[in-house]
Amino acid sequence: MSSDNTVAAAAALLPTILEQEKNLRFPYFSSREAFEIGSAIREQFLKQQDEGKFENRGIVINIKTFSGHTLFTCSCGVDSAVGPNNWVWVEGKTEVVRLHNHSSYYQGRKAVADGGQPAPYAHGGGFPVWIKGCPSAPYAIIVVSGLAQQDDHQIIIDVLSEYIPKLKKLEE
Repeated sequence: MSSDNTVAAAAALLPTILEQEKNLRFPYFSSREAFEIGSAIREQFLKQQDEGKFENRGIVINIKTFSGHTLFTCSCGVDSAVGPNNWVWVEGKTEVVRLHNHSSYYQGRKAVADGGQPAPYAHGGGFPVWIKGCPSAPYAIIVVSGLAQQDDHQIIIDVLSEYIPKLKKLEE
């Protein structure tokens, strides 16, 4: 059981996750950005795997628009560690983000913080792609499945934290 499953630990995470969602907003987003982000997540995972962090693990990465158009998808790592179940989790996490306009990690931790159990698929790894200045709904959803939920979430956060500032500089 991960340490974020207590009411207090889950409640303590919520402001951080909300801050991530607020700050990691894109100036624009297209299939090019989806490909670059998906590829960066893949490279980050493989680098960490080479360093021994995710030994004998595999992940799937999926980026699709809010309406369901797939922009990027791949699996990587140990082939036998990735299977049909990962793709079921991708769809489930996508639906959690689509229903709530928040990351799947936020939704799961909020349920625990409120003293309940997370809904199916309300676990880390689904993250909304918001376009700055477009507050009605996310444009796309990034999903990683195959690691512990906090790691699925964090690999997305790490990549976006590096990637989005570069986009903003290009706009200046």
